[in-house]
Amino acid sequence: MKATFRFIGILLAVIAVASCAPPFGSVGGTLSHDTLWAVPYRVTYEINDLFVRYEDLLVFGSRQGSALPIAIDKVTIGVVENTAFPNDIIYVPLDDYYLFDSEGRKSIVVSYGGLSTRYSIVVLDPFGIGGGNGNGQNGDGITSKWWDDP
Repeated sequence: MKATFRFIGILLAVIAVASCAPPFGSVGGTLSHDTLWAVPYRVTYEINDLFVRYEDLLVFGSRQGSALPIAIDKVTIGVVENTAFPNDIIYVPLDDYYLFDSEGRKSIVVSYGGLSTRYSIVVLDPFGIGGGNGNGQNGDGITSKWWDDP
């Protein structure tokens, strides 16, 4: 009987010590992320379209080999209008959006916890809104086509 009580006592001590240790890969741990990924919902915009962080992007980080979502309000997001100058970043405020008012290739820069990643988007001007001729990749502006009845 004494051996049974001793075994139960040791088992309870082991359980108590194990419950105090953080689990492997703990989300609440103090470990930083190893990698950062940005997953865009959109990569093609038109002039006067808005980039809205809560609708256009998901962000993930890896920690000890596990991919974990990162809340979009915890990351810093910026737009590079001219990719020839990759360090000219216009930051998107947390509670605001970014209006695309010129056509061309842009970069979206996402930063979190000392890590940064970029992805490329294209802004089209199919209707000539930005002063172009309306020959964007989505069409030639507004056109009409008349068909004869057979």
